[in-house]
Amino acid sequence: MTRAPSPPALGELRNPSSPAAQVSALKQLKNFIVGHDQRKELVVRRGIIPELARVLQTNVKTAGKRRQRHLNGGGGGASTSAPAAEGAEGWTQEDEERLQATLIVGSLAVATLRTLISLASATGSDLFPNTYRERIAHEIYQKADGDSLTEILAQRSAMRTVQEQIGLTAELISKTCRKDDHRNFLVKSGALDLLSSHFAAHVSASSLVSPVVEVSAIASFPPAPSKPNFLHIVSAVSSIIAESSYRTARFLYSQPIVAIFPSAKQISAFEKYGFMVQPRSSDSYNTQNISPYEYILPQLQVAQTKESSFSKAFPALGSLTAPGDGTRISSFADPNSHSTKHITGQEYETAIYAWSIRMAREHLDDERLVFVELLAELVKFAETNPIDNRSEYAKEGQRRLLAVLIVPLLAKMADDGQAGGRSERSTKAMRLMAALLEYDPILQNAAADSGIIRKVCQVLKKSFDVVVGEQPKAWSPIPSSPDEMDSLDGVERADVLGSTGVPEEVHILLKSRECSLLALAAIAHKEDPHRKTIIESGAVACIADSLIPYEREDEETARGTISTGAKDGNPVPVLIAACNAARAMSRSVSVLRTSMMDYGIAKPIYGLLKHPVIDVQIATTDVLCNLLLQFSPMREDLIEAGVVKTLCEHAHSADSRIRLISLWALKHLVLQADNEIKIQCLEELGTGWLINTVSGEARQVQMPAKGHLQHSRPATPSLGMGTPNAAGEQVDLLNAVDEPGMDIDNDTGASGDEDDVMADSIGLLRNRSANSNSTAAKNKAKLRAIKDAETNPIIRAQKEDLRIQEQALDFIRNLIMTDAGSSPGDMIDHVLQTFGRDRFFEILTAKLRPRSAGAAPSSSSQHPGAYQQHTSASSSPNPPAATTASAATARSTSGGGGGGTSAPSDFAHLAPPEILLATTFIVVHVANGKPAHRQLVIAQGGLMRELLPLFAHPDRRIRVACVWLVNNLTWIEDASDHAAARQRALELRGLGVEERVRLCLSDAELDVRERAKTATEQVGKLIEGLGLGGGTSGGVGSGHGHGGGGGGGGQSGGSGSGSGTPGGGGSSGATSGAGSAAFMAGLGAAAAGGSHRAWSHER
Repeated sequence: MTRAPSPPALGELRNPSSPAAQVSALKQLKNFIVGHDQRKELVVRRGIIPELARVLQTNVKTAGKRRQRHLNGGGGGASTSAPAAEGAEGWTQEDEERLQATLIVGSLAVATLRTLISLASATGSDLFPNTYRERIAHEIYQKADGDSLTEILAQRSAMRTVQEQIGLTAELISKTCRKDDHRNFLVKSGALDLLSSHFAAHVSASSLVSPVVEVSAIASFPPAPSKPNFLHIVSAVSSIIAESSYRTARFLYSQPIVAIFPSAKQISAFEKYGFMVQPRSSDSYNTQNISPYEYILPQLQVAQTKESSFSKAFPALGSLTAPGDGTRISSFADPNSHSTKHITGQEYETAIYAWSIRMAREHLDDERLVFVELLAELVKFAETNPIDNRSEYAKEGQRRLLAVLIVPLLAKMADDGQAGGRSERSTKAMRLMAALLEYDPILQNAAADSGIIRKVCQVLKKSFDVVVGEQPKAWSPIPSSPDEMDSLDGVERADVLGSTGVPEEVHILLKSRECSLLALAAIAHKEDPHRKTIIESGAVACIADSLIPYEREDEETARGTISTGAKDGNPVPVLIAACNAARAMSRSVSVLRTSMMDYGIAKPIYGLLKHPVIDVQIATTDVLCNLLLQFSPMREDLIEAGVVKTLCEHAHSADSRIRLISLWALKHLVLQADNEIKIQCLEELGTGWLINTVSGEARQVQMPAKGHLQHSRPATPSLGMGTPNAAGEQVDLLNAVDEPGMDIDNDTGASGDEDDVMADSIGLLRNRSANSNSTAAKNKAKLRAIKDAETNPIIRAQKEDLRIQEQALDFIRNLIMTDAGSSPGDMIDHVLQTFGRDRFFEILTAKLRPRSAGAAPSSSSQHPGAYQQHTSASSSPNPPAATTASAATARSTSGGGGGGTSAPSDFAHLAPPEILLATTFIVVHVANGKPAHRQLVIAQGGLMRELLPLFAHPDRRIRVACVWLVNNLTWIEDASDHAAARQRALELRGLGVEERVRLCLSDAELDVRERAKTATEQVGKLIEGLGLGGGTSGGVGSGHGHGGGGGGGGQSGGSGSGSGTPGGGGSSGATSGAGSAAFMAGLGAAAAGGSHRAWSHER
């Protein structure tokens, strides 16, 4: 077969006789290939790409300097058309050559921006590794090219061509901005602020904003973009602010957004109609009392609860001070009337939330998903904002808005009847649903009520329909020889076509598999009925099949020879989604013992533990936290397979995420395990490594290389976790939500940060009221606090170390726990011997000792739940969830009203509550061993003195632990131990412990009071000589597990035979475990962020 001849113009292009001849050749080639795919392939094989690259690179520096001179000369926005450039220095021959070459490139891949968008779309899949996608993004977000994007966005012309350039630039950002480095670059270059101004310009042009609101600011906005361009701008904003509280706050507090979406507190009385579309009549109140938010959204009533007629006639005092106008509360006047309190969107900080919900409801299909994606990022910020002080009433109102107005729409879009979930729209709807439902039971129940579970399960099962990715090639007279194929050995050839990649139908199936797994994981996170529906739909088998990775080589993947059968394997995103689904399902004891066991989930999970991608290892270890609990039938099989050694190796990893989750899994593994397993875990980890980790010496915190943090913000590291910020709000910086690292300081490091410039511009807004200056100052303070929490390397490093220290302490706590059937104190003796007795107690004393005022913060917070928070992608095994009653109470404090409870500020220099609690319970366990161990604890004078202030700690869990310690120290093992027990009681009185326990008798918490009664009685009996020979109520050990059974419910108490004297009879105390008992009710969760520490020791 003869080779097709090359076009003559190609030869002229290689060896041009003159510039005019080269331009003529380019025009001929352009006309030759436009609309002909085979001709395009022909010229590529004949080597046109290097020639086009040469033409485009010719005199590029000269053109750049000329453009810079043109901009400095005061010219308007740049344009790519020849007539627009003619006003500068004339249209040169080189310009014409580059124009024709650009048109040809656009035809091969439509010009410049459209070409880049085409390339980004062709390589935009995240299912498989793609070096081209990363290279394109890397080239775009460099200094020169990134500044070009900013220049395009800065144009303020209303010309159609200029507006089209802005829209294309936003579309390019939305398709390529996927990494934090790229997002931070766009923030630093000012692109996010420019997008915000275009965003606000379009909103101001609609009828949703009153002209009264910031008239001067609206006049300064650029021309409003068209609707198609606006949709691209919204997508670009969503891409930039993703996965960062600081970037989201930067958008929300930018000047244009603040001007167009003021907060509820900023809206004055004469702006009541600021967002009015058209007034709505209401029988309950007139329109003068309607807030602007209510003109945006439908009126929703709060959830009704069952009330008696008596309670209706005498409403609670709190109902008179609920958010909203007082004239709406009419239940007192009319007991038979329904509640007229409404949820309107005012529960959110600014009106942009309500506006996003309305836009999502007004638009359809893909346009709706654009606004839902923005809403999902804003909601995530509202939920994870480290300086958020919203009330529970406001949070419930926000979730109810989403449950009623957004979740049903997403459920309907996810159920694409015609495509059966195999459309890009339905997969994106499922992904956004998973993001919104994550860890929120109100939204999960709303999704379940819509019937989406069975539909998503059906989509998951259909994704395993076998579709072999071999597409027939179009006939070509040119043979494809092996030497023309790209060998994937790193050598690129410009005369060879790239690989076809994964066919579209295979890509959609795999994407629908991933998104359906994410949706099921989110829905099944909390409720057992939801898990039961998933099991009945037959989706557990699909979850198990989704845990099988590809075993083919990368070359075979790139060739597109991928099948979607059940045993053919899955890409990395599907593996991670399947692990999330398996973790959610294994949170139920019944599911863990039945369905998960039946489908052999343990084998693929253990296989993924050694996957080369660390994100897969983290997701897999997250599942193991559930599978390794004491009641899991797969625990022994995993131990025999060698999971102990693998987890210990991962615990030594340099990556803090895998280090944290591995310790979390090991903590569950040693809970109620045989002593042989415990000793093996300790030996594999290494005593020296564990000592360094618990002491916080495993990672040295280095100051940042730049001097900016030290000089511009020297006081930041010394902020306590409950310290008021400049806005007068409690900011928990050290316990802030975990976010990816960012370094977005200016390169010069001289002036302030880019957030200073933006935040200062907030104050330039014309004030609507006397409070505007203070509002701008608060916004600036909020932005700085959020940025510090997210980017300050000192705070981030300390936060990571504290989280790992907590898990290491919990590991020791479970390690020395005395189990039923084992000799008491054996593991305590082993740990004391390996650590060294003095060193062991020195470490515990150091964890309880207050830090000096000038030291780096490890202080306690009045919001302990914040310490365990984090997102999402995820340095924490699971974001926190109050899965049991005990977990819910663990998040609250009882500072007020209780006897002997001090204010949180009194504990500002102590370690976080989780560190204090884990340390205290280690001491409790040691005191639960042999009499010699109790004597050893009471002999640690320094340790006991550090424990004294904790009897009045605001966290009730810590107060309970302290009282339990007294119970254990005064426990009488047998008659021979009575004298030693009495001596311990006397020493407790001498140390002032007895007085602290008596103060706990008037504690606000019932649990504390009851334990204090028992401890006071035991101390009194020993000292006063009552109840000789009897066993007193008391000894306690504490199993420690996070979720999934938490440490197992059980009895904790002692029994003995008394002599018959008053108070001398043996008594037994029982404390129900918050772990297994609640878990069996479907409320427990393995590896959950909320801790479930049950008293789990039987004598």
